This record gives sequence, structure tokens and C-alpha cells, in this order.
Amino acid sequence: MTATARRPPAHAGQMMAWSPGRADRLAALVALLLAAWLRFAALALDSRFHPDEALFAAFARGAAVQGYWLLPGPLDKPPLALYAQALAMAAAGVTTLPDGVLTLEPRAGEFAARLPGALASLALVAALGGAARRLYGRRVGLLALGLGALSPYLVAFSATAFTDSLMLPALGLALWAASGGRWRLAGLWLALAFGCKHQALLFLPLLALLAWERRGKRRRGSLLALALPSLAAAAALSLWDAARAEPAGVWALAVANNDPGRLIHLDEMLPRLAAWGRYAGFAAGPPPLTAALAALAAVVLVARARQPRPPDARTDLRLAAYCLGYSLLHTVIAFNLYDRYLLIPLLPGLLLLARGLDGLAAALRRPAAVWAALGLLALAALPAATDAAQGRAPVGADRGQHAGIDALADYLNAQPLGTIIYDRWLGWELSYYLGSWSDKRRVYYPTPSALAAGARCQPDPAVRYFAVPAWVDPRPWLEALAGAGFGIRLDYDDGRFQAYALTPPRQAAPGASAAGSSWPDRTPPCGR
Repeated sequence: MTATARRPPAHAGQMMAWSPGRADRLAALVALLLAAWLRFAALALDSRFHPDEALFAAFARGAAVQGYWLLPGPLDKPPLALYAQALAMAAAGVTTLPDGVLTLEPRAGEFAARLPGALASLALVAALGGAARRLYGRRVGLLALGLGALSPYLVAFSATAFTDSLMLPALGLALWAASGGRWRLAGLWLALAFGCKHQALLFLPLLALLAWERRGKRRRGSLLALALPSLAAAAALSLWDAARAEPAGVWALAVANNDPGRLIHLDEMLPRLAAWGRYAGFAAGPPPLTAALAALAAVVLVARARQPRPPDARTDLRLAAYCLGYSLLHTVIAFNLYDRYLLIPLLPGLLLLARGLDGLAAALRRPAAVWAALGLLALAALPAATDAAQGRAPVGADRGQHAGIDALADYLNAQPLGTIIYDRWLGWELSYYLGSWSDKRRVYYPTPSALAAGARCQPDPAVRYFAVPAWVDPRPWLEALAGAGFGIRLDYDDGRFQAYALTPPRQAAPGASAAGSSWPDRTPPCGR
């Protein structure tokens, strides 16, 4: 009897349609669409700049509007992210006035400066999924893709004008390339990340740990391939900085602004750990969910490490060691506790959380139970991710602190030509929102007495204003001005910002005696 080929059942086509490969692609598509929805919602949010965003956007605007492509001024960051913002401004924000002069409205500049970060964040989510798939397999790749899409931390920093918003996707692509053994490409992405922000070099130890798995000449070649592009980028940055001919260069300012110069004191340890813990709580969802996922990952990684031939345990150990080392470095050394400093270790951290979820999936075994559990986790994480997209998470950019500063700037711009604005607290933000071609003069004094002395010695009869945010008590400053003979009138108050009109006293000649005048003894007369 001859064997006959068996016909597939009538429903085989349906079974093939739901094969693991098709299900994976559908799940990946859903994760990327969800990531895009969250990030474009963040991009569309009507929010003002954080002070650092305003600083970087002002440099980018100078290039796009005034042609200052060497970014003159006190800059402590490499230029690549700022150039990306400037190009976005030129393409999606710059307009031409009737006299042919280019200009950029502040709101249009906000959108344009944040656009590159929002788009690059999608590449970061895909890179995380790709790196996890290469390192650990199909299921971990999908889990990392979902965690990256829903991470409130990544959502909060996606559509921002921080230089981190372009540095981080470049680091994610470097990790993706390194996970596939493409060390030259990984080195190139690392160099591009460094071109956005110096701190990208802190990612080099992680890539080096992954390259250490190789042996002999292959290991040395991998390490060289990682390091050489960054060395070339550092040399290019030095040449670019020399061409700017600024009194204080990028390197010097980076050291001055970021070097704490000391270890922390013992009584600082617990507050710093608590701050890092508050930030880290939003890595993968609301803090309880993130804590549960971290505990699950720790249990799963320890259990796998104790197996006779633990699969991928060395990679787990390298990722965990890097996260621990980075955290200790930023805890023991007195660096500023900026929430964005947690972004770099978040990349390997999300891979470890995906490994923990993979252990849960392996324990559940039944595909239906796995998908149900992952669906519940996604639903639990989604509200925190949505809050981050709406600026309600306690991490990210300005979070509404400077809402209304554009209205204050409009009010000040409506004042006469050459108006003097005494500005102690709103420097970078107010400078940006006053616009590309402001005809106002902003003056900074660090103390009430310095303001009173400097303002009294200003001979210009121009209109003067003192700008104050709502979170500052202006009384010491107003008392010093009143003691110097100034008339003070509250001209603008929207509950968030105030502007006091100042009427100067009659000017004394430089070096003239203050005897018999209302000038208080504690403040020196002009010319002293």
C-alpha cells in the first residue's frame, strides 16, 4: 500500500495566520503604535520649556534664525543635538517678516525643538526590543519592546528639548549594534551620542562589558572599534570649540558645571538614595508596579544564576553590574540629583525587567495565561505612561512650573523700546520667550543689595521692571529697592508671575555725598 500525503485540515490556514511569527509581529506593531501615540501626545502638549530646555532652544534658535551656527556663548554641551533642533526649527518653525528678516515664534520653536526627540524616541523603543531579542530571544525582545513603549520615564523625556532626548536613542542603537556583535557600528552610535552630550561616554563601560565575552585579538579589536569613534568625536569637538573662540570653551564649562569636586557626606546618603528611589519608581509604570517588576527580576535572575548551566547568566550579570556601578557612582559622588541622570542605566534596567517577566511567562507556561498576565500589566502601566505624556509625572521637563511665562514675556515686550528688566530668577526661560529680536534689556543682580545699588546707579531714564515668579518671596528685594528711593508699583500679576514697575529716585552725581539724602547707610553711593 502506497503512502498518501495527508491533506491539511480546512482550518490550517487559520492556524497559520496565528503562528508565533505573525503574533510576534502583531504584538510588536501594537507596542510601536502605542509608543507613537504616547510620544506624539507629549509633543502636542501645551507646555512651556524647562530652564535647560530654554537654554538649548535659544542656542538652536540663534543658528536657525540669526545664522549663529558656531553657537556663540557659554555652552557646555556638544553641538549635535542643538543642530538637530536648529534644523527642525528651520524646517517647521522659522518664518519671514515683511522686511525679509527671519523670525521664530516661541510656541513654534517649542514644537520644533522637541520634534527630533519625539521621533528619535520611537527608534529607541525599537532598538531596545531589538537588543533584547538578540541577547535573550524572541519573547524577551517583545517584553522589552512593551516596557520601552510604556515606560513613563522614557515617555516623559521623549518630546523634550534636553540634549538627552537625542543622546539616549543613539545609546539604544549602540546597545542594539553591540548585542549583534557589530562593534564598529556600536562605536559609531556611541560617538554620535557623545556628540549630543558628554555623559554618553558613561555608557562605554556597558558596551565594553558586552565585548569582554570575546577572546584574545577579537576582544581587543572589539574594544578598539568601540573606543576609536568616540576619540575621533572628542577631537572633532575640540576643533569645533577652538573655532568658536569663546573665553570659556565647551570642555572647561562641562567640567565646571558637572564636577562636584567631592564625595558626599554621610548624612547625605539616605536623602540621595531616597531621591533616586523616587525617580526610579517610574521606570516601568507607577512605583508599586515598578517595584514588583524589579523584585520579580531579582528573583528570576538569582534562580537562573544558580542553575548548572545558566542560560545568558553572564549577560544578566554584566547588565546588573553596570546598573549597580552607575548608581553607586552617582550616589557616592556629590553629582546633582537630576532626574534625567537616571536615563542611561534605564536602558539595561529595562532589559533586566524584561528578563524577569520572561521568567514569569516561563512559569505560567500556558500561552493564554501568559498573554492575560501581560495584558493586565500593560493596563496597570498605561495610566502612568499617559500621565507622563500629559506632563503629570514627577519626572521629565518643566511639569507646569513656568506656565504663563509666555504671557509675562508678551506683556514686557509691549513696553517701550529699551525697557530695562531686572531678572533674578527667569534668565534662560524669559530670554527665550522674549523672542528672537527682543529690544528689551535684561539685567541680573544676585542679591537685594546688589540690585538696589546697581539700579540706583543706572543713569538711563528708561522704563524699568522687576520680574518675579510666584514661588519667590519678593519682599527683601522690594524693601531694598524702596530703601534706595525707588517708587514701586505692581503692574502685572497673573498669579504665577509678577512685574513691578520701578520709578528711580533722583540721580546723585557719581562720588557725591549721600549725607542728608534718603539713601540708606548700608548701601554704597554710586562711584564707590
